Amino acid sequence: MMGGDAQHSRDSNEFTESSPLLTGDRPRRPSHRPTLSVTSLPSVHVPKLHNGRIIVNLLCIIALIASSSTGFTGIPVTRVLEDIVCRQYYGAKDGTGGPIDEQDCKKNAIQEKVAFVMALSSSLDAAVGFVAAFPWGLAADRIGRKPVVTIALFGLLVNVFWGIAVLCFDGALPVELIWLGSAGLLFGGGNAVLVGIILSMITDSTTEEERAVAFMRLHVASLVGNLVSPAVSSIMMERMGPWPSIWVAVSCIVISGISFLFVPETLKHQPAQDDTQEPERGSEPEAAGRESRMSHVIARFKDSLSILKSPSLILLLLTCLGSAPIISATLQFMAQFISKRYGIRLAQTGYVQSTYGIAQVIQAFIILPWLTRKIMKSTTPARFRATDEHHRDLSLARWSFGFLIVGVLVLGLSPTLAVFVFGLLLMALGSSFGSLNKSLMSLYVDPEHRSRLFSLVGMVEVVGSVYAQPMLAVLFALGMELGGGWIGLPYYVLSIIVALTGSLLFFVKVPNEARVLSTTRENEYHDD
Repeated sequence: MMGGDAQHSRDSNEFTESSPLLTGDRPRRPSHRPTLSVTSLPSVHVPKLHNGRIIVNLLCIIALIASSSTGFTGIPVTRVLEDIVCRQYYGAKDGTGGPIDEQDCKKNAIQEKVAFVMALSSSLDAAVGFVAAFPWGLAADRIGRKPVVTIALFGLLVNVFWGIAVLCFDGALPVELIWLGSAGLLFGGGNAVLVGIILSMITDSTTEEERAVAFMRLHVASLVGNLVSPAVSSIMMERMGPWPSIWVAVSCIVISGISFLFVPETLKHQPAQDDTQEPERGSEPEAAGRESRMSHVIARFKDSLSILKSPSLILLLLTCLGSAPIISATLQFMAQFISKRYGIRLAQTGYVQSTYGIAQVIQAFIILPWLTRKIMKSTTPARFRATDEHHRDLSLARWSFGFLIVGVLVLGLSPTLAVFVFGLLLMALGSSFGSLNKSLMSLYVDPEHRSRLFSLVGMVEVVGSVYAQPMLAVLFALGMELGGGWIGLPYYVLSIIVALTGSLLFFVKVPNEARVLSTTRENEYHDD
């Protein structure tokens, strides 16, 4: 009280014995006791960060574990759902009961329903994540990364446990109830928010020189998780059935959440501009506060769109619409497709996914580094030689889309599983298109606006995820009805989409500022 009285006496008249106890003025909160509310959290002091290398290592371990959960759930959940739909199909037809062989579940009607249920579930997950991503991203910048990650992991668990609950009733509940699990992603925003926060935490914890290596390590950790888990899941399914693999996926999510408790908070709040300034916002009505925060969210979103000034940047952003269908076509949908077309068990499809993952690793660590050096050498023919690293990235992005077009087309035409795997190897040669595009996008904005740019990229990719799975499911059903080689219709259409989005790169121009900077660096290098 004494400190507060002293402060008030400095701001107003000095107190005497005849001074009234209550005045008409609104009491002011002492400047050394800030209001603790959602709107004033940026003024809260956060202790100094821990060692950045330790934080990056912890995040890589968490990414490895969390990314494994996807590989452990995709194929087993598809098999459980297929078995339930299969039982319903035969029960409605001839009343047979007991175990049903998996090969008898490959009828078109069964596969159509499985594809439709899984596609709409993925589409709803993406739509809910799109709606929730931006506000939760702002919340992470205001209240801290760790609270939002905790909420997001809780939302993922709600989503997974709801699906397990529906499937556990073995057909007693309509399988379409799985779709309601997407509502769980309203808590935290799902995978899109988690990935964005982890990238932000690495940015908070590293210098510009360390950041590229840190991002590469994170990418490798995620890649290894996605690479190993499908094969391990296939081994477990062949020996123990689908449910143990599903529970391993749940354990991976829980372990990731527990591990995140050991990661220090990386958000660095700035102190208030004027410690003696009266916090007027704390006295506003709650309704006005909510309206102000909503206006702030809308204003930030409009401000993010304002960076799209270059036509080339807009074209690069549009190419991201083709990335989600490519990813969807090589995950759960691919497992169902090759199981139906080539008559293999779903438990064996994980080996095909792991083969594709291994090819991606070889491309990222051997082929791509060799190409980046080769294309810049003076001995390279002028037709293929790049004048600087920016034109090099643009050329490699164009070639990547070329390999993707041919590879996807081979997937649709392949008469045997061996030819299908060859198509995947061709696709792996173009798997760096996403990172090359993001590298090119960063040339068109200032460093302080790049986080907003990549937030927009994430939102565009989520929009692609909304239409990708349903499109593949509808084309798959149509291809099965047409019969013969038309079963590859999903991949035929996907090759056209990739060709259309990839053709936009031929209209992209490297900004003049980037050219000047590259020339200056090259001259400095030769001078040294």
